[in-house]
Amino acid sequence: MEKYIQTELGTEKLCLECGEYWPLDNEFWFQRKGKLKKDGTYTPIYYPTCKSCYDTRYRPNRSASKHPIKSSYEELWAAS
Repeated sequence: MEKYIQTELGTEKLCLECGEYWPLDNEFWFQRKGKLKKDGTYTPIYYPTCKSCYDTRYRPNRSASKHPIKSSYEELWAAS
């Protein structure tokens, strides 16, 4: 499988944890600073897992049930 593909949404990157392709932007991926360019900006380096899989891969001991209910709708649904 390729790490990057071109689609109608632009460049998409493969998540190593879930195996899905997601658009390469800050909404789906965490990033850190890469090499310093001549113009003073940094090239972004994206982590190999998407934001939804990040905790599974890099923080496996973090409790998944810390905030199990996120909205009043889910709270009502869970109570019924």
